[in-house]
Amino acid sequence: MTVSAKITSKGQVTLPVELRRSLGLKPGDQVDFRRTSEGNYELVARTKSFEDLHGIIEVDGRPPTADDIVDIVHRARIDRAEHIVSRLKDDQ
Repeated sequence: MTVSAKITSKGQVTLPVELRRSLGLKPGDQVDFRRTSEGNYELVARTKSFEDLHGIIEVDGRPPTADDIVDIVHRARIDRAEHIVSRLKDDQ
């Protein structure tokens, strides 16, 4: 699926509705633009709230440290991005 958008004179882009729906984006959500190893950019929806992370932390008997939580959140964002990319490819 290819989706196009126009850049305004202020450098703003409105994401088309089909892309927002596919990514599950709502007003106020944030997205990241990440450069790939090939030099392209990918759009990644950010996790909006702590509640969105519910259930991803597995406790192995000890409370997770702050570093553990940062690592878990980072992995969850990567997993979510991969899931979104997979959904986008399926839509093509």
